[in-house]
Amino acid sequence: MFRKSLVTVLRQGSSAVNTGGALKGSNRTLYSASVLGLDGYESFREKTRTQHLHNVDNFKRKMRDFVAGSASNMIFTEDLKNIIHLADNTDEDKKLLVDMIEKYNAQSQELRFGNYIFGPVVMRALYSLKDPILAFKLFKDEKHSGFFDQLSTYQILGDMLYENGMYAEVRELFDLIKTRQVQGGRYPKHPITLTFAACYRENTPESFQYAMDLWKELNAVGHIPMRKATAFAAALALKHNQPGIALEIVGTVTKGNYVTIRQLRILALTEMERLDDLIPVFRSVLEVGGPLEKRHTFCQEVVEKVKNVLATTKSEVPQDLQRMLEYLEANGHISDSSLDSLLCQEIVSTAQRKDPASNLAESYRTRGGSQQFKKFNPTRQQKSRFARPGLAEMH
Repeated sequence: MFRKSLVTVLRQGSSAVNTGGALKGSNRTLYSASVLGLDGYESFREKTRTQHLHNVDNFKRKMRDFVAGSASNMIFTEDLKNIIHLADNTDEDKKLLVDMIEKYNAQSQELRFGNYIFGPVVMRALYSLKDPILAFKLFKDEKHSGFFDQLSTYQILGDMLYENGMYAEVRELFDLIKTRQVQGGRYPKHPITLTFAACYRENTPESFQYAMDLWKELNAVGHIPMRKATAFAAALALKHNQPGIALEIVGTVTKGNYVTIRQLRILALTEMERLDDLIPVFRSVLEVGGPLEKRHTFCQEVVEKVKNVLATTKSEVPQDLQRMLEYLEANGHISDSSLDSLLCQEIVSTAQRKDPASNLAESYRTRGGSQQFKKFNPTRQQKSRFARPGLAEMH
């Protein structure tokens, strides 16, 4: 009975499982619009539309004639850029966009003199047009080999699929990413986070097995996932009544006093009725003090689960634990936020150490929408810093 009630802590607020892989409509985002560069895309889209003002329909008509005409007709970089920012959410416009991408991609590389990287911008356009199915179809099409192979493209597409409840497709996307090894890495950290988030949301035996296999794979190669990815993996293990696995997973986080990590540890220990081991976790929070220190909190639902065990356990329970719970309640350490909402809280920044290159959206502020790759000769210290592939490597 207790185990079943504990699992509900992590199920509250979860969206329904998408079993068919079809578009379900917006659920929730994992990365904010500004992180993904979507606000920058919309701004540039308005600018492009203003520049063309009364000529938008004529320009689209001209481009349709170009792609339907002679094979020698050229699609220039500027033409494709304009269509990406002018396309409306109609079948006709989306077909034009696809036709132009195919024609542009089929043209000889020798005829291209620009270094504009289209992959991330196309994905932002399809995100804006709310068509993740088309986005994923384009990504998988072998005709576009190399066109969408950028870490930022992976993240934008993964977030688009996640937001629309296409969780199985997120897993499929990650399997494809591993085969492409863009920028020398099979395990880009943000797509990994999205994959664990999708498995957590999908919450099926298949997604649980996939997540655990992925965790073992990452562990075997020495890859350390982001803390948010770790939290999703541990929370999923708890959903599937595997507190031991959850405890092992959160144990890999060096700094274990993060709000989600410590509460997942509490839930795992509580389910295993290791009540003595809860005392150091609570004490570590109570010992944090000072006017400048942020008050550490616990979710009401998590504390209630601990109380339920205290009330039903037959073993001797230290009175210290009961006094700690009373102190937490009396001194404002209990939060009404659900653990699920904390786990799925939107990521609003991915910048690291004030490095603008680590911001996925930075290219829009400097290049009008392209994700540029610049020559970079890192120092030994910088090489160590960028040892694992991630947004910090996208210039």
